[in-house]
Amino acid sequence: MIRAGVDMHIPTGCRTTHAVGVRMVHRQVLVTGAMGRVAAQLLPGLRERGEPRLLDHAGGPGDHDGPPVLVGELTDRRVLDEALDGVDAVIHLAGNPDPAAPWQELREPNIEGFAELLAASRDHGVRRVVFASSVHAMGAYEGWGRRPIDAAWPPAPCCSYGATKAFDEALARAYDYRTGMSLIGLRMGLCTPQASPAEAVTGWLRPADLQRMVIGALDAEVKFGVYHAVSWPSRRRWDIEATMRELGYEPQRGDDSQYPPEPADGSLSTCRGPAQDAPASATGAS
Repeated sequence: MIRAGVDMHIPTGCRTTHAVGVRMVHRQVLVTGAMGRVAAQLLPGLRERGEPRLLDHAGGPGDHDGPPVLVGELTDRRVLDEALDGVDAVIHLAGNPDPAAPWQELREPNIEGFAELLAASRDHGVRRVVFASSVHAMGAYEGWGRRPIDAAWPPAPCCSYGATKAFDEALARAYDYRTGMSLIGLRMGLCTPQASPAEAVTGWLRPADLQRMVIGALDAEVKFGVYHAVSWPSRRRWDIEATMRELGYEPQRGDDSQYPPEPADGSLSTCRGPAQDAPASATGAS
């Protein structure tokens, strides 16, 4: 829980975090998108801390042996009231993850659903929400060749999907400002057990690192933050210094010689765009 009487401070520089010296203690955690691909990689590690409550918009077979999954839409307040009853923290993985999806297929699951979840979480006294953002929220920097990409730079989406994630980050910031909730966004790369050498360097998050990062985000002494969520081989494109320092993230390390320093096919983790130069203000530097 959040200790009373602590002073909030904002780290120096143009940061996306509010480290406040608080410790979160969670008894019941809700996972949305519990039948999805990312949740299947997360849940084995999460269950070591206790059985989470699971919510998904559709039932079906999944990689879990726990209690039944609550089925319903995030835009249904009755479903949210049932799912959030007695919950201390939420891990939000639900949404449409397709970068090529048209706007009409992204708006409800990625924006309206998240907005309803935050409102209901506030009303139920949820202390912390850890939500899945995406490297696509910063994908234009990769296309411009501005690397390593600093998580403190202003969002620069490479597609409509990335724009929905940038909106979610902004909405979470508003809840940080207006409520006592703690919100942490993770800009996830490609979540998969195996990646090609080129994929590994451009934006990859292996399951063991996903588990470490989410658990770190649940426990971190941070009130608000948005962090790059990738594995060690991707660090030259996506700066993870703040992720490691503020979330206690310790990625699995290995021999870098198996990974090319710069893949010949360039941008693989975000959407390709027409060749262009980044504007002078693209990094947010003064």
